[in-house]
Parts: sequence; structure tokens; C-alpha cells
Amino acid sequence: MKNNSSPILSVQHLSVTFPKKSRFFLKEQASDQVLSDINFELYQGKITALVGESGSGKTTIGNTIVGLVRNFTGEFQFEGTAYNPLDMFHLRTEIQYIFQDSLSALNPRMTAGQTLNEILLIHHSNENVDSILEQVELQGEIAGKYPHELSGGQRQRVNIARALAVNPQVLVCDEVVSALDVSIQAKILNLITRLVRERNLAILFITHDLNVVKAFAESIIVLSKGEIVEKGDALQIMESPEHFYTKTLIAAMDS
Repeated sequence: MKNNSSPILSVQHLSVTFPKKSRFFLKEQASDQVLSDINFELYQGKITALVGESGSGKTTIGNTIVGLVRNFTGEFQFEGTAYNPLDMFHLRTEIQYIFQDSLSALNPRMTAGQTLNEILLIHHSNENVDSILEQVELQGEIAGKYPHELSGGQRQRVNIARALAVNPQVLVCDEVVSALDVSIQAKILNLITRLVRERNLAILFITHDLNVVKAFAESIIVLSKGEIVEKGDALQIMESPEHFYTKTLIAAMDS
């Protein structure tokens, strides 16, 4: 087990701009700043919640970390070594992204087993489909089913299994339980908590739901209009928020 006192992933001074759409072909386009001077760290064995309203920039942060956004500035480090998100082939197995829409994230023409087996073969893994399914608490019979034949919770477990198949160190979970019933949410959160403990994973858990944060995150980053307004120990911030925006989110949760 590696030293958990040093961050596994560090993001410093991240800013993102997107060009505004123009109706005029020759008109010079201005830019919208989506993120401004974002700084945070992720640690192995810890769950960090990234919280904010829709449009606050949460997903953009996650997408930038894994190279899905081009218009950014900032510094990124993985295990203390600088990396460029747009040139991270060597880190493709270390940092995995789990998307909100569990159905569109899976190939509709492939069974769950085929999806997992493809990943295992590409990465020459010693794991097998049954063992990966077992790790996410799914029965082997799921391997023969297509995405549309699975429930939302089962599909999300398959997506988690696919991420685990390459033995990552960091998972970016983007609203992975928001579309699920409350009872299923709790089971998925318990699964993620167990995987963090067993695999010493670092988790960036993107959510708009402070009830989820309260349930299982150790630290929290509160994002508003592309800027971090508060961050730190999750329990401390939930009990004694300092920023007005954080107080508003908590009040809305309690109402």
C-alpha cells in the first residue's frame, strides 16, 4: 500500500474557457470562463465530494482531469509527476471515469460479459468476467444480458466493474447514483465505500445531493459559478458552513 499522506492526484490553478457561439460567421468569438483557479487534491483511500448546482462546472472539472476538455490552463500531477490531460495515454488505466447515464455508457450491441471481457483482453488482465462481476456484487448470469435487459442499478454496477477491470487508482464518479431510487443509491454508495477500503482507491464523487455527501464523503469541495467557495472536512463543513452559498445548499437539503 502506498503512502496515503501524499496526494495521488493534484489539480492546481485550473481554469477553463469555452468559446461563445456566434450567429455571424466572420464575427470574432468571445469566450465564457467556465472554471476559474480551481485547486484541490485527491488521496488514496478517501472519498472527496465535488458539490454544486447544475451548471456550476462540476462535470467540466471531471472531464478535464481525464482529457475530455481542451480549452484549459493549469497544472496536473499524478503521484507527484506532472501530466497533461490531453496526452495521458500512460495513465489511461490509472484514472477511470464513471458516467451518470449508465445506459448510454454501455455498447447496446454487447452483453455485459462481452463488454468486460473486451477490456480484460485489451489490458491483458489476469482477472475474469465472473470475478469482476462478483466484486460489484452481481451474479454471473448478468454476463449474458444486454444493457437494456438490466436495471439502472445493475447497469451502473457493470460500469463500475468495467472501470475496476483495469485496476485504477482514481475513480471519477459523475452523478453515478442521481438517476437511481433511494434504496438503490444506498447500495451503490455502500459498494463504492467498500471498494475504496479494499482497493485503496481515491474517489472524486461529483454530485448535487448533499444527502449523499453526508452519508459517505470524508472531504468536500463546494463549487459555485465555476469557483471553489469552500472546501475541507465534509462533516465539519456540513455542520458549520462558512460561505453563504454552502449555507444555502444545506438549508435547501434540510427543508
